[in-house]
Amino acid sequence: MHEALARPNFETDVADLNDVMAASYGLVVNERAFPVLDVTVNHTRPLRLRMIANNWDNQPPSVGLFNPDGLPLTGPIPGGIFHPGPHPGTGKPFVCMRGTQEFHTHGSHLNESWAQYRGQDGMGLVGILLQIVTGWRKITR
Repeated sequence: MHEALARPNFETDVADLNDVMAASYGLVVNERAFPVLDVTVNHTRPLRLRMIANNWDNQPPSVGLFNPDGLPLTGPIPGGIFHPGPHPGTGKPFVCMRGTQEFHTHGSHLNESWAQYRGQDGMGLVGILLQIVTGWRKITR
């Protein structure tokens, strides 16, 4: 997909994550500029998520896991949708959940194409982000 098409799709989706909404979910938006949505989840174990959506919404975003300081996530990966990896494409821990590039490109899920989910409720950038945030909070209580 060309940037001229992906950029407006990205900007429309991330506009939903305004400062009031972010604060209500305990999120700090570090960056919100095409193609990056970078958010820190305030929680007992904080997490920084960096979504790269350079082909949004033709392809799902890639989601990186980081410590709040932006360095790669350290410590144990809690499980659930958070897979310790390594992902065959990135060599890193990853979010194994519908709507992430890492899920749809993993050999275990090649039968679940992004096209099956694209455009469904909760499968916009903010919806995917909030699903990941909810998963993190449930598993790191």
